[in-house]
Amino acid sequence: AVRPVLLGMTFPGAGFLHWASANQVMLASVLCGVSLSLFLVALLLWFATGNVIAPVLAWTGAAFLASAPARFGLAATPSDTALPWLIGPAVLMACLFAWLIPGKQAGCTKPSAARCPAITREPIAIPDELSPDMMRRMRLLLDRALQPARRFDGFEWRDQFQTAAVRYQVNFMAYALALAQRRYAPAASCHFAEAQQYLLAKIGDRRMWGYWRLENTWGNLRVDGDPVRHQNIMYSGFTALQMAVGGASRLELHHRGKVQLSYGLDQIMALLDRQYRTSPYGLLACEPNWIYPLCNLITMAGIRAADGRLGTDRWRQRAEPFLASLDREATRRDGSFIAFRSALTGIAPPAPGGIVMQAFPCLFLNALSPERAQEHWWRVRQRLDHGSWQRLFWPVDVGNYGFSRASSYAATAAAAVEMGDTAIAGECLRRLEIECPSREVDGVIHRERASLWAHALETLARSGAPDGFRELVERPGHEHGPRLISAPYPDVLVARAMCEGRSLKLVLHPGRGTLRPLLEFEGLIPDRHYRTGIDDQPFLKADAGGRALLRLQLAGRTSLSLDPVV
Repeated sequence: AVRPVLLGMTFPGAGFLHWASANQVMLASVLCGVSLSLFLVALLLWFATGNVIAPVLAWTGAAFLASAPARFGLAATPSDTALPWLIGPAVLMACLFAWLIPGKQAGCTKPSAARCPAITREPIAIPDELSPDMMRRMRLLLDRALQPARRFDGFEWRDQFQTAAVRYQVNFMAYALALAQRRYAPAASCHFAEAQQYLLAKIGDRRMWGYWRLENTWGNLRVDGDPVRHQNIMYSGFTALQMAVGGASRLELHHRGKVQLSYGLDQIMALLDRQYRTSPYGLLACEPNWIYPLCNLITMAGIRAADGRLGTDRWRQRAEPFLASLDREATRRDGSFIAFRSALTGIAPPAPGGIVMQAFPCLFLNALSPERAQEHWWRVRQRLDHGSWQRLFWPVDVGNYGFSRASSYAATAAAAVEMGDTAIAGECLRRLEIECPSREVDGVIHRERASLWAHALETLARSGAPDGFRELVERPGHEHGPRLISAPYPDVLVARAMCEGRSLKLVLHPGRGTLRPLLEFEGLIPDRHYRTGIDDQPFLKADAGGRALLRLQLAGRTSLSLDPVV
């Protein structure tokens, strides 16, 4: 009984070959094949969820089961020798070890920047207000963000372990709305600030982080459901960036209305900083024991944005070691990013995803190291200029696992806009429109085959500008001065809200019909009169607290300017 167990430990399922005598060769071979298939499924589960227990159980379980052949209809008659049957497994193992030789791995010398000239940035005509078309597209995100915090109508529930997880939809909606507000309406907290508050409440919902108890148990062998404390930057790092650019200072993890855990932004930053300092790779795991360069770039962008919010200096202290680790552990010899690396074994296997796995990280890398971002984007551009787009762009929308290139086109377009590559951005959005046409329903534009995550990425692309996301990360704070703090949604859509000295410049559109909504302002000079430029109400007066109300007739595009009367 010991021999099949030992044989089974040399290769998954090989223990059954101990019983492969002349009259039961086929059955023993089938059992070996089934065991190997189960082990491969367990490996996929390890890749997908960080489950380190499944491969071990599949391999050792098959070895011990082979010691009881009668349970599987095998006679307890060992073959004369199992050696011939191990030729196939031995060849497979040899191929595996050959693939794992150092020359195939990352840990490389960074390619010379001289080989990677910067992309020539073409002049871009950047509009100073949101177009009606863009506002109708943005309503798809606002409609979902502004619903009550416990409701997730319009979100896509596929799973909570991989790329279609709802938490990523929440995170990237927050990033997109923060960028749009920064670009077009920094002096309007209505809609945008409320949306960020609701999105933060949604990301704190236990349905967004309850998965971690399972992953932590089977991946780290730790029974702890706290998603912030240890090795989980796909939640803590992504949410830190959401908080930093969205203006939040505290995350409350709640379940059915009861707060279970609470973290301040500075607490999360301190935890992440300590983990980076003690990480042997210099990078942190996303899923248990799996290191993703993209997750680390998003997390570090969050740390840098939090520095701008909190006045701390963590990014500057971590920048050099982090970027060195990025070159050493996350970059192949040809300068391309690895998709992910096992922190337990060091293996960095090839992964699906296409060109977007190289393009999308540039959006966040540009906020940390513009020179490296330019080098990576140059390689992306070379592949796009000389390769087949149909092959380079993976035909699966990873936001909902549907068969479309929506998320790949949108993510690449967002990175291209950030890098100032208008040609690639325009071509991505053109192909997105062809393959997933826009459709308008009740004043909201959406794409039926595209995931909500892809819609958020498209909003990032359409709201962006060269270095736009980098500017948001470097200076995430809000402007001081007069601002619009309340306007009914979707009756009022804000196309522009800018402070110019002590004046407030607004462009508003009605969301439905002709209305007379009530607007509320703050940050005005106390007890000062303001000109509005509106015929039926040419003046308004701020109260002692610098607040004022204005009822405005909206019948199409309406421009409004609040100027203090000297």
